[in-house]
Amino acid sequence: MKCLLCGQDFLPSWALSNVWTRQTLCPTCKIEFVKRGECTDCGKPGQLLCQDCNDWRQQGQLLLTHPLFLYHPPAKAFMRRYKFLGDTALLNVFQMELKKVKVKQDWIVPIPLSPERLRDRRFNQAELIGRMMRGRIRLVLERTDGPALSHLSRQQRLERNNPFHVTGPVAGKTILLVDDVYTTGITLRQAASRLREAGAKEISAVTLFRSV
Repeated sequence: MKCLLCGQDFLPSWALSNVWTRQTLCPTCKIEFVKRGECTDCGKPGQLLCQDCNDWRQQGQLLLTHPLFLYHPPAKAFMRRYKFLGDTALLNVFQMELKKVKVKQDWIVPIPLSPERLRDRRFNQAELIGRMMRGRIRLVLERTDGPALSHLSRQQRLERNNPFHVTGPVAGKTILLVDDVYTTGITLRQAASRLREAGAKEISAVTLFRSV
């Protein structure tokens, strides 16, 4: 079997739990992906409640976010191929982990791209992540234009006007937001703010990675 990430051949393990699941990562690559850290709100390593999340709580913006892995060099290499080079098949390396996610939700709502960015990239990386999870996808958010967040400083991200708009009924729904990387948390909270304004009952989030 060939590893989707490094391309090397490997022998899959034959544990009973693996019988019906195609293994996509070799043992060497698999061990390089580090699970989330200790922060109960965002998965950042170091403290049970990191300073960022403590500040968010003080502002009344609690948003429980469940990242699968930390954004270490192997994760960055994955994102370069998946998000920026368009190797969408690579997402299959996380199929098992995404299927195992169990967070209370009525709907899975991926963070949208602006129409212009979607036209350039031709796919929404967050939507593909959401479609690999168990649950019902609803595309009830739209995003207006703005500079790519990867080019903005932390302060610029925090000061940016909310780019999201709700396009469908969400009143009374428990929403699970999905994105690729949690950095400052501002993007998810801006989306959550719009959904709350539209009457969503509860909102939490899942991301593939948590920056460190």
